[in-house]
Amino acid sequence: MRNDRRRSRSRKRENSDGKKLLRAVVSAVLVVFAFYVVFTLVHQQVEISEKKEQLEALNEEIVIQEVKNDELKQVNEFDDSENDAYIERVAREEFDYSKQGERVFINVAGE
Repeated sequence: MRNDRRRSRSRKRENSDGKKLLRAVVSAVLVVFAFYVVFTLVHQQVEISEKKEQLEALNEEIVIQEVKNDELKQVNEFDDSENDAYIERVAREEFDYSKQGERVFINVAGE
């Protein structure tokens, strides 16, 4: 009878040790899973922020291009004298051209 009690007690200890081990393993798995979920969410938020910034930059480029397109549409509607004036303005402002014999002064002060 004593042996039966001892065996019963040792089985209970083994069962409780097994349950403790199982709980520890399950807890560890849950903690690792929670860290994974948090890491994934943070990473996705960072990516979303980057994509939003890219979208804003692209929208700005679209606006700039639309302005240029409108300007070119207006050029098509010009007559020859207006067209020549436009070509001269673009050549001076964007390509730094000058007329023959014209003196160009450059501000070296940067102002």
